[in-house]
Amino acid sequence: MSGILLLEDEPIIAQNICRALGRGGHVVTHAASAREARQQLAAARFDLVLADVNLGDGDGIEVLSSTAAALSDVPIVIMTGQDTVDNRLRAEGLSVSAFLSKPFAMSRLAELTGSLLAETGKQAGIRRGPSVLMYSHDTIGLGHMRRNTAIAKELVARVPGASILMLVGCPAGMVFEPHPGIDYVKLPSLTKLGRGRWQAGSLRIDAATTRDLRAGILEQVLKTFAPDVLLVDHEPAGVWNELVAPIRALKAHGRTRVILGLRDILDDPDRVDRAWKASGTDATISSLYDEVLIYGSKPFYPSDTAYGLEALRPGKVRYCGAVTTARPSARAVWTGPPRRVLVSGGGGRDAYMLLDTVLAGFEVLAPHRRPELTLVAGPLMDSELSDALKLRAAACGAIFLDTTPDLPAMLERSDLFITMGGYNSVTEALVTGCPALVVPRVGPSGEQRIRAERLLALGMATIVWRQDLTPARMAKALTSRPPAAPKTPGLSFDGATDAAAHIAAVLADAAKANHPEVTPNV
Repeated sequence: MSGILLLEDEPIIAQNICRALGRGGHVVTHAASAREARQQLAAARFDLVLADVNLGDGDGIEVLSSTAAALSDVPIVIMTGQDTVDNRLRAEGLSVSAFLSKPFAMSRLAELTGSLLAETGKQAGIRRGPSVLMYSHDTIGLGHMRRNTAIAKELVARVPGASILMLVGCPAGMVFEPHPGIDYVKLPSLTKLGRGRWQAGSLRIDAATTRDLRAGILEQVLKTFAPDVLLVDHEPAGVWNELVAPIRALKAHGRTRVILGLRDILDDPDRVDRAWKASGTDATISSLYDEVLIYGSKPFYPSDTAYGLEALRPGKVRYCGAVTTARPSARAVWTGPPRRVLVSGGGGRDAYMLLDTVLAGFEVLAPHRRPELTLVAGPLMDSELSDALKLRAAACGAIFLDTTPDLPAMLERSDLFITMGGYNSVTEALVTGCPALVVPRVGPSGEQRIRAERLLALGMATIVWRQDLTPARMAKALTSRPPAAPKTPGLSFDGATDAAAHIAAVLADAAKANHPEVTPNV
């Protein structure tokens, strides 16, 4: 356990800090005044000091300055509601490790404290915490990364001290949200030209150079980070087989558990079977992966048998349920034409036709027949296209958004959702109970078509095939009674929680195997 001295005169703040750090296994000694602080510093040596500036009967910085010689190698964190230039300059004179302005999140303080103690070798059980590396190659959309991000957030909440590094291929700045315990390594972006064919997404370089860049980054990251668990989304061998050699190197050391995470529907099963056999992906799954997680429910689609996964990894295939951040919501029954309609094409790379056609149907309606219409272009739509849609939307009274941080919240307020057939969009509509009109993508894979067929067969959505997508059809949808809210018996939407719980158990087993003398904190 680490000895921490807390100089804080506010009893409630002190109590909260002691509780937060105590959960991390730290022993905290509290001094509520300058006098008590001097007594504690004279009587004992501490591994870290947290000090408020105003201590009622004195100044925390002055107290520490008077004992600076004894604190020469001790990390010091100054906490204050008086974030002034003068206080910061005085703190610099002490060579403090950090300066926190009140109020601050206790989780942030706990993370900072753990990092500072780890750097000095004073943290209890100083070995590195559990580590997970997640790979998502994202090209046309952001679904793969969104799934991994949802699982990562669940995992760091469940496993204290876990570090999750995400290897991502989506365009920079899209969804890199700061979160304690999670960080990102950006791979050069890709554009998918067709099945198994990619090129650089942003850089003006040839495919071979792009491949070499990505391979070099992957090799170094996997070698240096040496994760306890590697979770790969969707592409078992990675783009251009870029994961095969690094995974083999990890497996040779026998430390890393390698898990494949797959959305429920990949493509037409026969096509997947032929592609996997031709590329050796089936052998990669059999020889390099310890298990397979399916992000879906078998009653919706039997992925294990459709893609031969059970044969490739007998007894090692697990259905987790759909991965989503959306939560079920109470929805009042509405029997009239939709009052609020939401339109989204997911990431937006190929969503222009859908938004354009819906907007054309909206434009032909008389103003008094128009519902409140919100169009979400998606972060990947080309600005030339989204700018044109934005101007048209403004002219006819529709709401246009380039992106939204919380699509599920918008779905809860909508009477109809018009979308493509992507995994995340459809899942969020089902969870929130929003009636959906789905226009599945045509190619390059059959994924969205198959998902639409299952939705239609189970009565979960209205389907409009691309050849039937016309302004007249959309105008009718905007003025007709929406279908009933979808029913989802037998389906699970707890995929992020289930997958995180399973990976946490794998980490616990790995900790026991690698350090049998230590009780794992997972």
